[in-house]
Amino acid sequence: MNRAVQTIAMIACALLLFGILLVLVGIGRNGVRIELTGDVNVTGMHETVRLEMPDAVPLVMEQPARLVATGAEGAPVPATVTLLPCPSCGASMVPTRWNPWSGAIEWSCPVCGETAPAAE
Repeated sequence: MNRAVQTIAMIACALLLFGILLVLVGIGRNGVRIELTGDVNVTGMHETVRLEMPDAVPLVMEQPARLVATGAEGAPVPATVTLLPCPSCGASMVPTRWNPWSGAIEWSCPVCGETAPAAE
């Protein structure tokens, strides 16, 4: 009986580590979504770049840079980092249920309650 529990625990740990690896590979391949509102200044390059975006615009920086977001008179601007945005309200969805047998993860939005189908 003890051997069976140890085996199940080892398999669960291996699957958890594999899941973390998949998330890291996904972040490495697709990056992390960052949503900003207000003025965005990109520094750390040869010159400072001022960006104004009325709509969502993908910003891809090939080399590392420091991203500073400030509003009117240097006030901080709210920013969110999300791996899965809500299709209804755009808030960051959180994992709420994980099936260890199939690996399916159910995501839900804490703001509007929208749920995303389980992804494997």
